Amino acid sequence: MRYIFSAFALFMILLVSSPDPVQGQSNFRNTSIINAGASLNYSYSYLGSRSVRIPPAVVFFEMGVHDYVTIGPYAAFSRWSYPDRVRSFMNLGMRGSFHFSPYLNDLLDGTLNEDQIDFYVSMISGLEFRNYGASNTEGVSGFTDNIRFFVGPVAGVRFYFTDELAVFSEVGRGALGAVTVGLAMRF
Repeated sequence: MRYIFSAFALFMILLVSSPDPVQGQSNFRNTSIINAGASLNYSYSYLGSRSVRIPPAVVFFEMGVHDYVTIGPYAAFSRWSYPDRVRSFMNLGMRGSFHFSPYLNDLLDGTLNEDQIDFYVSMISGLEFRNYGASNTEGVSGFTDNIRFFVGPVAGVRFYFTDELAVFSEVGRGALGAVTVGLAMRF
């Protein structure tokens, strides 16, 4: 839990201490981004007696609220099946992202094209709704419907191959997995 609070504290420090953007650097204040992707799940693999019915799918929207910060909602869904039962996960929540490509240029005295590559860290928070169904519940324990709250850090990168379209990859405590990949559209 202390890692989550440390990541949140770092996020807030970066937000408060961020300087005004230099002419030519990316400004996220008037930017909106919609993202859609798939995750590799924490505890439900593609191997063994279980199989995926609906892959872990994630959709999130980001709206610029600061020169380097975006916030927005996200949703995720997945369904897994076993020979005699089904398990579904639906996540709903909010996320905030700090985009730090300009800092890398300053730190490394680099020439990174900030309109083409976007490095960011995010904090996500939300509810996970778990649903369980079985044809035979005898001898099955720990598989009940429940709701749980979670919060976690994510680090990611987007590469824009046009002015509007990008691919992205994230690692960390995502909505339904430790690794998420997908497509993004900026407008």
